[in-house]
Amino acid sequence: MKKLLSVLVLSVLAGCTTESPAPVLRIASDATFAPFHLVDESGNPTGFDIELARAVATQAGFSTEVIVLPYNDLFSGLVAKTHDVVAATTGITPEREQLYLFTQAYFETCQVAVVRTGPGEPLNLTDLTGRRVGAGAVGTSMKAMQSINAEHISLDGGQGVPSLEADIIDAWIVDEFDGIAAARDSGGRLRVLPEPVALEYYGFVLADDARDLKAKLDRGLAELEKNGELSRLRAEFDVDRGPEWPVSW
Repeated sequence: MKKLLSVLVLSVLAGCTTESPAPVLRIASDATFAPFHLVDESGNPTGFDIELARAVATQAGFSTEVIVLPYNDLFSGLVAKTHDVVAATTGITPEREQLYLFTQAYFETCQVAVVRTGPGEPLNLTDLTGRRVGAGAVGTSMKAMQSINAEHISLDGGQGVPSLEADIIDAWIVDEFDGIAAARDSGGRLRVLPEPVALEYYGFVLADDARDLKAKLDRGLAELEKNGELSRLRAEFDVDRGPEWPVSW
């Protein structure tokens, strides 16, 4: 009987010392903007934003689950609590901050103007005055376009380069990484103006009542910057700008 009691006591004590599993942080992305967020050849979501979000969550004591959703479902899902964090190169703006919480910024970027090459084409932002300037119908590109004294044209997704080449617009306002990729792929027909149209800062997006989570993730981001993991991920996904980068910072 004493032996049986000892076994039972040891079993109870062992159960009491078992660590609880880490809570799961559900990270959502549309995974459409390489190298920041994408789906790799094996079907796995990855990229700088996603891997940084995973690392920050781990630093904050969470395990992670990454969900790939259409862009329009990312923010409604925060409100519906179907996921906890959006990691999708989301610019921090006053309008968005009225609806959601953002972590501290983890990346500084800009909107740029892509133009045609050749005689009479714009050489700087001043040359865009009075011209036809296009941008996507929603987001920070549209907001940046509106800062230019020009004819503003709303574009559907994927219509920036075709609209330039068809002479429908004289400049396309877009994120610097998309703009530079388009110029490099154009065979010399397009170029990026060297002045940023507008600076932008990416942050992870949370529901507006997730203040405790924001504090934890902000501390995680600060620690990753301190220990060099943030710099390592920037190098791994090649999001640092080399000396040949056509936009002046």
